[in-house]
Amino acid sequence: MRTPCVHAFATPTNQSSGGLNLFFSRRPPALLRAITLSFMCLLTRTGVAATESDHVKVGESLARFRLIHPGVHRYLRYNVKDDRRSAIDIWSRKVTFEVQDGRKLVHVVQRWDEVSEKPFFLVQDSWFEPDTFRPLTHVRRRERDGKVEIGGYRFLPDKIIGIPDLPDNLRKDFSVASSEASYNFEYDMELLQALPLKSGYAASIPFYDAGFDPPARYTFSVAGSERIAGPDGRLLDCWIVTADYNTGKVVSRFWFDKQTQLMIREEQAQKDGSTLVKSLLNPESADGGQPG
Repeated sequence: MRTPCVHAFATPTNQSSGGLNLFFSRRPPALLRAITLSFMCLLTRTGVAATESDHVKVGESLARFRLIHPGVHRYLRYNVKDDRRSAIDIWSRKVTFEVQDGRKLVHVVQRWDEVSEKPFFLVQDSWFEPDTFRPLTHVRRRERDGKVEIGGYRFLPDKIIGIPDLPDNLRKDFSVASSEASYNFEYDMELLQALPLKSGYAASIPFYDAGFDPPARYTFSVAGSERIAGPDGRLLDCWIVTADYNTGKVVSRFWFDKQTQLMIREEQAQKDGSTLVKSLLNPESADGGQPG
């Protein structure tokens, strides 16, 4: 999830692409094949892997949706600056599979419990189609100093609208057009978990953070791999996924366990030079173990 919430692999401009096409079009087919083969051999020898770009579309089955299991995951969010660390909140994400309106759906509830003298609670309750993770509804409930604010949204193929019959919905008249169906940006972690992550993989994904910036496509790229400590201290072999959120520079780095593709850690650069860290916590006894 963005916290306003990548191109780690550059894409040639139209001009440079045209130049490459012109160069190759002037060569006979046999020479073209020889040049291509030599180039691929060079990539192999130098260890450079070609990028595999995936244009993800809402409604398509996700390659590894089976990795999303019912269960609870909690993350500690804290800020790091000048080697000083300050806790922000504890972030919980609960996934269940439930029957609603006669069909089996995915239900995800998020909760943030702020570390402060004045308690602040934020709960987001959302529903999705299984296999595709197509978003259906999203309800945000915010409470501070006894004041509750509710915003509810419905995701449609060409727009996102307020839910008119949701009690006390402050965004019931909301409407924003979308050139294509969008995924719910608040659940980027689950969506990335369901993609076929591997070396050289990059995904262009249409996202919308309900009530905020207009819908847009964002690229998430596998930039490498690293072994890092999990919540119990054991080393986990992880994919490193990067995102620039269309800024031109890497903003976030995610570490996904290669086996479960569960997000273990995220680091996000902040404007003041600090780093926001989200780190997976051990499960609580009532959770019944840590799901994958």
